[in-house]
Amino acid sequence: MKDQIIDKEHIELRVSDWKKRIEDLYTMMSFWLDGSKYVVRKGSKITMYESLMQNFGVPPTQIDTIDILDRRLYVLSVKPKGLWIIGANGRVDLLSITNQYILVDTAEQFKEPKWIIYYEGRKKHTRLDKQSFLKILNNSL
Repeated sequence: MKDQIIDKEHIELRVSDWKKRIEDLYTMMSFWLDGSKYVVRKGSKITMYESLMQNFGVPPTQIDTIDILDRRLYVLSVKPKGLWIIGANGRVDLLSITNQYILVDTAEQFKEPKWIIYYEGRKKHTRLDKQSFLKILNNSL
C-alpha cells in the first residue's frame, strides 16, 4: 500500500484484521475436517504484543489457538506466531510431535488471505487447501 500512514489506528486495524483472518482459518480447517476422524479443540490463548503494538501504545490482546486430535490423540497444534513478518502478512506455526510447518499469508494487507505452507526446513512449499492440510495431518506432506 502506497503512502500509508502508520499510526495507532492503523496498528489496531491490522491487529483486528489478523485476529479475523486467524478465526477464519480455524473455521476453514474445522470445515475441512467435518465428518473425518479428526476433532478440532480450542487450545490455550496466547498473548499478542508485538513491537509495533508496543511502539504505538496498542495494548496486548489474546489470540486463540487450536489443537487437532485423532479421537483423543494429539496430532497438531495451530499457533499464530506473528503478524509483522518480513515479506508476509502474518505467520502461523503448525506443530506436530514429529514436524513443524510454517503457514504464511502472502496476500497484501486487508486482502483475502493467500496461505502458503512451508515444510522440510522451508525448502518446499505449497498452497494451503483441504488436500495439503489433510496430508499434514496424515504426516505425508
